[in-house]
Amino acid sequence: MDLIDHRAINDDLKIIAITKSEGSISKKFIDKVEKNSSRLIVVKTSKIVKSDSMVFTQIFNLIGHRSSGYIIFLSSNAVEVFFEMATTLNVVNEIVHALNSKFNVVAIGPSTETSLKKHRIVVNKIPQDHSSGGIIDFFSQLKNNEYESQIIIPRSMKADKYLKEKLLELGFVVDEFYIYNVIPANVDSVWIEFFDLLRKEKIDSLIFTSPSNVNHFINIIQQHSSDLLPLVCKIKMVLSIGPLTSKELMKYNIPFSESKNHSLEGLCEKLYMKEKK
Repeated sequence: MDLIDHRAINDDLKIIAITKSEGSISKKFIDKVEKNSSRLIVVKTSKIVKSDSMVFTQIFNLIGHRSSGYIIFLSSNAVEVFFEMATTLNVVNEIVHALNSKFNVVAIGPSTETSLKKHRIVVNKIPQDHSSGGIIDFFSQLKNNEYESQIIIPRSMKADKYLKEKLLELGFVVDEFYIYNVIPANVDSVWIEFFDLLRKEKIDSLIFTSPSNVNHFINIIQQHSSDLLPLVCKIKMVLSIGPLTSKELMKYNIPFSESKNHSLEGLCEKLYMKEKK
């Protein structure tokens, strides 16, 4: 269930809201929050719609036929959708073997790496800057290396052309596959409770886990009641998981702190480190 804790609200219980698309929040994160006398509300901002199975057949066939190369995963959502369809098409073991034996796997950040490791994938590189810019910086150092010049990117339909264009400029062969789309979630009972708590200024912390979650969150707030947006800025602590998410928050002039370690674990450290000060 999206609402982690249905206990009655009391003044001693801190209320932490986290935005997410589909998928579950890690038990480790939930346990950490609960151990710190907090109540976690998981606000679903978007839902994922997988592409037609033909797209996955194409990417899996390409992975099977390539003798070497790179594959870049830009989000944990991309990882989860990728392996859900690999399971559906009954090719998981073949894909895991191919990626680990023939490909250099690049994850944009720690959360994406965690998702890949869960599916038995060895991650070869995480850029120091967990962003498209960081990935471009990494590949720019390889531009004179003809070996493994082919790159596969499974990604969202919402993705822009910037990364692919820059990699092409560096001389790489890039195959992008749009394996899913992200659309706004419906306003459910959890959202209704969140609106009520926001009006009462009962939300102690609000966590954003991706740029798309920021945009969908703002759109839902504006459509439901535009008077709620100023109240978001009054929340004691707004946390961003990383630089791309922070960039979106800046567009809406929402004050925030960014996690140094761009993962749920890093967010938890930031959250309770600040509370202890």
